[in-house]
Amino acid sequence: MSLTQTSDHVPRWLQRAGAFSWRIAVLFALGAVLTWLAFTLGTVTASVIVALIVAATFAPLGQALRRRGWSPTASAAAVTGAAVVVAGALILLLALAFAPYIPVLVEAIEDGIAAVSEQVEASGSPALAAQLAEISAAVQAWLSENLAALVGSVASAVTVALLALFLTFFLLQDGEKGWGRAIEVTDGWRRERINDAGRVALSRVGGYLRGTALLSGIVAVTDLLYLTVLGVPLAAPLAILAFLGGFIPYIGGLIATVAILLVAWANVGVQAVIILLVLIGVTRLVVTNVLRPMVYGSRVGLHPGIILIVLPAGAAVAGIIGVFAAVPVTVFFASLTSSVIAALEPPVAAEGETDVPPWLDRVAQWGWRLLAILAVGLGTILILGQLPLVVAPILLAAILAASVVPLVRALRRRGWSNQRAAMAVTGGSVLAILAIIVIAVAALGPGLGDAIAGGVAGAEEVEEGTSDAMGWLGDASAEVGTNVVGAVAGILAASASLVLTLILAGLLTFYLLRDGRKGWDRILSPLAPWQRDELETTMDSSIGVLGGYMGGTAVISAVGAVSQLAIMLILGLPYAVPVAILSFFACFIPYVGGFVTTGLAFLIAVAFGDPTTILIMGIYTVIINIVQGNIVTPLVYRRAVHLHPAIILLAIPAGGALAGIMGMFLAVPILALVATVSRPLAHLLDGAPTDSSPAAEAG
Repeated sequence: MSLTQTSDHVPRWLQRAGAFSWRIAVLFALGAVLTWLAFTLGTVTASVIVALIVAATFAPLGQALRRRGWSPTASAAAVTGAAVVVAGALILLLALAFAPYIPVLVEAIEDGIAAVSEQVEASGSPALAAQLAEISAAVQAWLSENLAALVGSVASAVTVALLALFLTFFLLQDGEKGWGRAIEVTDGWRRERINDAGRVALSRVGGYLRGTALLSGIVAVTDLLYLTVLGVPLAAPLAILAFLGGFIPYIGGLIATVAILLVAWANVGVQAVIILLVLIGVTRLVVTNVLRPMVYGSRVGLHPGIILIVLPAGAAVAGIIGVFAAVPVTVFFASLTSSVIAALEPPVAAEGETDVPPWLDRVAQWGWRLLAILAVGLGTILILGQLPLVVAPILLAAILAASVVPLVRALRRRGWSNQRAAMAVTGGSVLAILAIIVIAVAALGPGLGDAIAGGVAGAEEVEEGTSDAMGWLGDASAEVGTNVVGAVAGILAASASLVLTLILAGLLTFYLLRDGRKGWDRILSPLAPWQRDELETTMDSSIGVLGGYMGGTAVISAVGAVSQLAIMLILGLPYAVPVAILSFFACFIPYVGGFVTTGLAFLIAVAFGDPTTILIMGIYTVIINIVQGNIVTPLVYRRAVHLHPAIILLAIPAGGALAGIMGMFLAVPILALVATVSRPLAHLLDGAPTDSSPAAEAG
């Protein structure tokens, strides 16, 4: 639709309203889809937000180290280490001085509300007392619900923290390069303006967080001093509550102050509450009117009304994490908005009157096309997800064929026919893999159940015969045993479909190796010469990517298997060789495979080892899963498929969220293929040869 298109049959105001409406509707739809994706990939989304916030907070330290001559990697490692120390100290403080006192703190607040209600009722206002009782019940219900949700999400929080830790390092190391790649679509003054706006946004977010931490710390220390002097119980937990409340502008400080006053009312009386209220009020006035302008300056630049809107919006979207992240995220986007809008304006103003601003039209034009692409992509995933026995063999066959095609070519150079070479390579590979797995399962199978049962029983014996320091062992072993048994049972339950998938994949691999070249030539035959050349080059690159993925996965699996074998042999544990063999093949399933085999080794240690052996194996189990999943895997795949480790780190859990174990296995090669074919495909869709294509060079 042209911006200047008009109709005599429609009033001018209705034309403009319609022009605005469909564009805004497109943006709403795109926002809804992106929000759904963010929720679906909740772990990935939370990890990215946390990493961005931490990186922005500590960025000045990294910049200072680089100015002193430190390399990007060294400065990123040092700053990430500093962030870990600060975060660890904060978590330790919360774990020791706040979390154990939460039930007592809630009870003290309820006692304070009850004391206020009694005072009000005694003064002759029963209606107000009844309202306070209702408020107390509502607060109690809200606290119970949110505390239960918080406790239930501890495992997810640990996963988010680990991902955010490594993402923070990569952001500090290569964040500027990534930002440069993100704004490549712009040019000239537009790129420069958006780049400057990005730096300003980073500075504002980091400055806001550092300033908030400083001001919240001042408030917490002064509150702790006042509470201690006045003899109010739970002084330390209340001071920590005031510190946390400082990260929620306006609302957080108010809630923390009310909680402090209620606890004081219930324990030290009205007179102390009045004194405390005056002291806290004076402190807040000094912080707000004197210290805050000095600390923040012009870094935040958000109107209080906007803050009061985004806080409940953040709570509705992402709960407690959304409350803490709402203001930093809003500050970031507010800092970029004007520059992005200016960059979207056309270089030459449109002639005549337009129905909508040009930047809005451009965003909407991009938006509906992105919606169409997302619809096709998500629809394809949905349809293919309903046909696992069709999709999985095809994808596995493509990866396997790309991995062994160099061997087929080598045999053909020796004079073998195409069919004979394909049959020899496919059959030999399948038989070798099956033989190794059968041997490992045969060696381990009779003792698997005994090892798990013995591990749980041994843990219970250790728990009964040792101090409380080892009291966690029985529960931990039972939990690991249950998860390992569940994972193994799930694999066995799917064994029929798994075997069928592997058989089909093997047959398809043979046919791809034998006839893939002929089929590809038929696909290319109707195309122009330059298009065939472009696609030939792209296909060769794609085969290299898929082969590199399998090679990289083999390296990762070998690292896990060798380390598993070494630790079990050093500790003198049985089943070391079969567990290592199973570990090699299981680690082809990212995360899950490594967890199953390391968990099995831990149970064997509990069943056959002493407490020292169990402790060493427990530490190894935790460390190897963290190192292999978050360090070895991204670094190996970076060399194998030429993707940045940060992308790989996020791709695997994202694939798991969208398509389960198969998604975790295929996320990296699919992303690598997309990165490989995206630019050549864009050139083909442009309808003209690239400057580097043979056709262009011949012209």
